[in-house]
Amino acid sequence: MGKRLKDVDLNNTNLFHQPRIVDIQNAHCPNGCDLMAENIKIKGLKAIEVKIRWKNKEGKLYLDPEFGSYANISEVEVPKGEIVEFICPHCGISLRREQELCRNCSAPTFAMELPGEGQIIGCLRNGCFEHTLKIESFAAMQLRIEEKFIRMIM
Repeated sequence: MGKRLKDVDLNNTNLFHQPRIVDIQNAHCPNGCDLMAENIKIKGLKAIEVKIRWKNKEGKLYLDPEFGSYANISEVEVPKGEIVEFICPHCGISLRREQELCRNCSAPTFAMELPGEGQIIGCLRNGCFEHTLKIESFAAMQLRIEEKFIRMIM
């Protein structure tokens, strides 16, 4: 018979030793505009482009497409703790989710659509790293195994 779960030493499995990377390769605003930057890359991948507004300042923010990484590029200097607004750079619609607050700090959240797969939901407070990847259909995603990590293509 197999081992009981409480008897399994998870430190000796390779389950937790292999890094997992999720790269966002297709993100849209609620109106369907493509948010992937054509000319700006982070770590060799197209960045996610949004317009950012804080107080009386506006500019572009290029988000790292690697989910969970924060190597973002911003044209606007925003102090930690401040709440910003994310706007589609093409049609001008706000990406703010009125019905959901951050689980960590209670600030407003934003959402980006992953066409056919789900949403990215994140906190609009600079410095709060609460974010969620909501998948609607695992069957719709392609999984590609590459050497020592899994890359989800969306």
